[in-house]
Amino acid sequence: MNNWFIFSILSFTLICFSFKTVYNNEKLYILINKAKQLEKNKDFENALEVYNESLKIASSKNLIYNASYIYKKIGLIYYKQKKYEDSKIHFKKSILRDSVTKNAADSYFNLGLIYRRVKEKDSLFWALNNSLNIYKNLDDSADKFSTYSKAGILFKQAGQFNTAITYLLLAYDGFSKQKNLLKNASVCYSIGETQRLLGNLEIARKYLTESLNIRKQLSDTLKTSYAYNNLANLYKNEKNYKSAIVNYREAIKTQNGLKKKKEIGKMLNNLATVYFLTNKYKLALKTYKKALAEKKLEQDTLSIAYTYNELALLAIKNKTYNKAKSYLDSSKLYLSTISKKEVWLRYYEVQSEYHKSRYGYKVAFEFKEKQYQLYKELFDEKQSKTIQALQEKFENQLKLQKISELQTKNEQKKSVITIQNQTLKNKNLLLFLFGLLILILIGIYFFIKQKQREKLQILENKKLEEILESKELVKSHISKDLHDIITTSYDGIRLKILALEKAKNPKEIRKTIIYDIKNINHEIRLISHRLSPLGNKIKEASLNDIIISQLSEFQHYRQIFVAVQLPLPNVLNQMILEAQTNFYGILLEILNNIEKHSKATKVEIKHHIKNNKTLLFEFCDNGIGFKNEQVKGIGLMNIKQRTKLLGGDFIIIDTENGTSISINFPIKQNLI
Repeated sequence: MNNWFIFSILSFTLICFSFKTVYNNEKLYILINKAKQLEKNKDFENALEVYNESLKIASSKNLIYNASYIYKKIGLIYYKQKKYEDSKIHFKKSILRDSVTKNAADSYFNLGLIYRRVKEKDSLFWALNNSLNIYKNLDDSADKFSTYSKAGILFKQAGQFNTAITYLLLAYDGFSKQKNLLKNASVCYSIGETQRLLGNLEIARKYLTESLNIRKQLSDTLKTSYAYNNLANLYKNEKNYKSAIVNYREAIKTQNGLKKKKEIGKMLNNLATVYFLTNKYKLALKTYKKALAEKKLEQDTLSIAYTYNELALLAIKNKTYNKAKSYLDSSKLYLSTISKKEVWLRYYEVQSEYHKSRYGYKVAFEFKEKQYQLYKELFDEKQSKTIQALQEKFENQLKLQKISELQTKNEQKKSVITIQNQTLKNKNLLLFLFGLLILILIGIYFFIKQKQREKLQILENKKLEEILESKELVKSHISKDLHDIITTSYDGIRLKILALEKAKNPKEIRKTIIYDIKNINHEIRLISHRLSPLGNKIKEASLNDIIISQLSEFQHYRQIFVAVQLPLPNVLNQMILEAQTNFYGILLEILNNIEKHSKATKVEIKHHIKNNKTLLFEFCDNGIGFKNEQVKGIGLMNIKQRTKLLGGDFIIIDTENGTSISINFPIKQNLI
């Protein structure tokens, strides 16, 4: 009887608890749906209030997935309100609650978007890669492929075209399986544009054509016109003007079928430009006028100024100078509100042509001088951006590689912890004391190991500080070299070009200009090698093959005989990419120093593996030896920095017959 009574009490308690749980869960879902509706209606304040109420229930009942989802939704509302710090806090809380599901993947991606807005590139790629790594382990879904597509676009915008293609193709395959034509049309366009930037024009045309066909199939008239225009732009870049004209006409024809036209002025302008390039001046004139009318309706000030410039140039070619002047005056009127340098550049060019055709050579020269100065500014800006982009790309690759290694280690640690926890749960009481003893021993072991790690970390930090100091010094020298190349060298070339018209010996001056440009190209190539020695070469050949090719090229073009010990050690091909890059960078610097300073006619390269642990290389030339100022040069600093990154050291010795440079580094820590 007593047992039955106890059983009844327990059953009643369990039923009450279950009823309460179901009630709370049902209430939670009602609140979440209510908050979603408020968010949809853009009533963000009330939506936040309801989401926070639902969060209390989810947290009190330890509903991890629901709490993570609610934090994500709150973060999205703050993001829409441009409250990025609040948004960031809630996305991070979402990840902390649940780090392996779709909620975490979405929150990482949204964090990436915030970092992109505040221009924190390192954090952007960290968040983006975390999101993608989680999605890889999730089931296929439209959200997964959409994230791949968006990630591809972000990588493309950052100049990481190969990575962009990888994720865009994953999105393409996914949407193809789901037969989602609308999404696939957008992905095809992104793949086509990325392949165009990579120079793969045939592949680009294939995907842009597929995007066009899908838009037609969906009867999306506006996007179809854009697709025709994109394809025409590709043909124009290939100088296939006939195909470009056909596709521009189709784009315009498609737009004309719409009640509300969009960007038709630019399409007409594109068509007129192709007419101009193919010497169809009457058609070009007629089409530019149509483009101008549409652009005025669209109030596209920038494009209007551009079109007036082109109309003026056509008028000059037709010798209708009054019209040309009128068009130029109109262009100047619009240009007064525009700061875009490219349009001003074209304006100066057309003004110069106008005054030259009217025999006003002095004024024409003044406009030509303005054009040149503006062109130089644009060139300098572009060069600066290109070098900065290359440097950022190199640094991002190193950081992404480090992040990947850390993530792998974290996953391994998580796996070990999971196995240990599972093992401990399965142990019985008799093994408890034994397990406790093991834990104590493990604790002592890790304590001792931690102390050792701290000592090693102090040494590593000191080493990193020295490397960073060297890097900053190298960067400073590279910056100075670039400044000298761009300002001093190009100013010299400019003065020689200006002197050509009055020179008695123009051929000699041209030769010196060509020689100066070759020197500048050589210097810029050297700087490029210092920033990214291997580049994309390592994708197409092994490091040993690249080294042999470089030594052959050096011997052929520099007329310095190279005696290299063959075969090269195969261990070079087995090293990690970072180690291969550093070794190849050292080789390039040594060859550059021999070419630039040694006056040598021969260089001998030997190698040796010591005790299967250390790789030694020795470079001996028969030159004049090192001077004091060379020892402090950027080349040797770069060699020193890269040797430290390999974990080794190098020695320079002046010999009776020239100079000997020896480098050695451990093999094991640099292997894959």
